[in-house]
Amino acid sequence: MKLSAKSRILLLLIATMTATLGAVPNQVILAQGESYKKDEIDESMRLSSVSIAPHSKIELKNATVMPTDNGNMLFFTLTVTNGENTTISFLDYWVKVYNKSGAEFTPDLLPLDKQKKDIPAGQQVDYTFYAPVNDATLLQDLWFRITRWDYNSADLEKAIGDIRFPEQASDVFAPEAGNKIVQIGNVPVSMEITKWSALQNDAYITPKLTLKVTNKGQASTKLTGYQYALKASNGAMYPLEITVNGDKQQLQPDVPLDLQLKASQLPASAIGERWDVVISQSITVTSDLKLNVPVTTLKVSTEQQTSPALGSVVEYANKDGVYQLKVEKLDRLPWDDQDVLSADLSISHNQADALPFPDIKAYYELDGGVKVEAKAVKTDRAVGVPPGQTVHFQLVGKIPYTYPFAATKLVLQDKLSDSAAEDMAQFMLPPTEIKLPLVAFGEQQSITGAGRSTQYAPREINTYTDGKSDLLEVQLEVSNQEKRSNAVPRLTAFLKTPDDALYPTKIREVKQKLNPQGKALVSFAAKLPKGFDTKGLRLVVGESVTEQRLSLTDDKADAYINAVEMELPVEKPAVSTGLKDVAFDQYSISLSKMSTWLDSTQLRVNFQYDLKKDSFFETNNDGSKLIIQFADMNGNMTYEQKYYLESAPDKDDVRMELGEHNYKMTIKDSDLLGKIQSLKQYKLSIFHEFQGMRKLLASQTMDWFAITD
Repeated sequence: MKLSAKSRILLLLIATMTATLGAVPNQVILAQGESYKKDEIDESMRLSSVSIAPHSKIELKNATVMPTDNGNMLFFTLTVTNGENTTISFLDYWVKVYNKSGAEFTPDLLPLDKQKKDIPAGQQVDYTFYAPVNDATLLQDLWFRITRWDYNSADLEKAIGDIRFPEQASDVFAPEAGNKIVQIGNVPVSMEITKWSALQNDAYITPKLTLKVTNKGQASTKLTGYQYALKASNGAMYPLEITVNGDKQQLQPDVPLDLQLKASQLPASAIGERWDVVISQSITVTSDLKLNVPVTTLKVSTEQQTSPALGSVVEYANKDGVYQLKVEKLDRLPWDDQDVLSADLSISHNQADALPFPDIKAYYELDGGVKVEAKAVKTDRAVGVPPGQTVHFQLVGKIPYTYPFAATKLVLQDKLSDSAAEDMAQFMLPPTEIKLPLVAFGEQQSITGAGRSTQYAPREINTYTDGKSDLLEVQLEVSNQEKRSNAVPRLTAFLKTPDDALYPTKIREVKQKLNPQGKALVSFAAKLPKGFDTKGLRLVVGESVTEQRLSLTDDKADAYINAVEMELPVEKPAVSTGLKDVAFDQYSISLSKMSTWLDSTQLRVNFQYDLKKDSFFETNNDGSKLIIQFADMNGNMTYEQKYYLESAPDKDDVRMELGEHNYKMTIKDSDLLGKIQSLKQYKLSIFHEFQGMRKLLASQTMDWFAITD
């Protein structure tokens, strides 16, 4: 409803009486009013002012149309300059707002500015207004008429001048800038956008910014009651949340404060030529009306960013603090009929106290369209991220081994709940192929994760057979490099041929912990075709992963990380022609004082054995036995005895103990003499059996009934 001139005068008189009763000193009023300063129009682009006295004027300091909960709202500030020798009363003036079609919008002063009745001689005072406008209103469509009360006029008012925008309204606004000096509680505060990023995910973007605020005055001030929002090119407003330092409101002189701001899941359509970071202050106008009055606007370019590459550091801030993220390498590792994609992510920070781990989710985006889920595997023994240290994760996903791709983007997210996650960072990674680090024979591979320092290297290989197929065993010597006892890391391995064929292996692992500098023998075995050429074979081996952790003792691995190719030693082909000091695994055995006794139904082979063990190695004897075989030289009779080493699963099983022991091998056969046609010589052989297959270690021919040394 439009008020008549007389009605406005009556309301103005009532306001004057109220202000007089509750007036505060002009100096204090000025300080309060300064907190409403807005973006200033550049001095060289100022609009024409309206003269109100020989040396006094009214000019438009700033203006903006903003969406609010109450619809679009025009906010503008008039600066009154008093160049006279006497006080000027602002109660004598008013402003009207029109659009180009002649429609009028009714402005009102903000509550604190209503108290600023006078402009003292030689001073300037700002007055900030608000006015509801319709949704179609653009700032450049508006113009401002300054009026003065004139009791001699029929309308009781007189127009004294207009302020109009030029045809190109954007020409009058402040130049592109990411930093401004803003009055906060009458204290100048520098505000600057120092960092920004906009992660894009599907149809949404997640903008993040760092707002650096610095008190440039000589007294502290508080940064309370302010809101932050992004204004897109189309005018849409999106609230920004303070994720870091939101609780630090006190600004000390010359002490900068970085506020981390973010907006979650904005539509990708919001990206235009630029964004505006709008800083506003909540003002209570009436009990029914609260306004977020813009304080300043900082310009942010939306020039397309390239995702950081391998080795680049990206900051991520949440309620716990600011993390530094870096992807240090990307591997493509062979795994059965699939390949493993594994990226090494390091997390650190520069804060004084330790930070908890973010709940990391991740996926790879291949060639811009294919998503491959990845599991975050912590590879350091740590319960948090210590100050000044780095903690590593491996991000593990799988693809078919035949799948080609050219571009890889890694997307990291912070899981906030079962249904919500926030983007942390995106990395563009180089194309990758299976090209594993090669560890030459004689060199060692290291595991360097915190609390897991270990070295391992091939020791020897052995071929076992059952006459139909072969079994190749690769022994690894593993040593604990920690200063405390440590479990032997779970490893997964494949045998790789020169033409890249891959054979899975079964592990015979050691479950005992190793003391510092302690060693263990771990072996991997793969079944191969009979007579398979093992020349050029390499062992592809890495650290086992189960679900989202490094594999524990009883876990079944579903992937591996940090894999390498290891050159293998040449197998010792010679079979010993004596039965002394015959070596296998970490054992050696010697047979002596062998003799035979025979009657028509029974043969006894007597001998003494000396079983020794290198006790410095922890081992696992599962699937391992020793076989002593008696063979008649005519080939009509062969008999053998299997022995467990040190311990046996059942009390009736035959076992060999460490040390020197006498043993009698008894052979019963009713047709014994018929099978043994010559009593000149016999052969005694030692085999090592592993997983049901055997390898000949030694063999010696001896005379019947003679006693050897």
